[in-house]
Amino acid sequence: MFDAQYDFAIDYFQDEDGIFIATVQGLPGCTASGENLAEAYENIKTAIESCVEVRRKEGLPISKNSYNNKNTYKLELAA
Repeated sequence: MFDAQYDFAIDYFQDEDGIFIATVQGLPGCTASGENLAEAYENIKTAIESCVEVRRKEGLPISKNSYNNKNTYKLELAA
């Protein structure tokens, strides 16, 4: 059973070297990169899970995002 569910909006951009960067609205500093969008998405999922775990342990807020047709990652957390 899950005690929380979050939908995180993910923004992507490509840097000058062609690397795709993913950032997460609502989790400041949560970023990941990849050589393509699929790799960046896989890496940001891991980063989101790590960021949320740390924020929960530290008692920091986790923003529940509002998003408008953006890329998202749904994370369900066990109690």
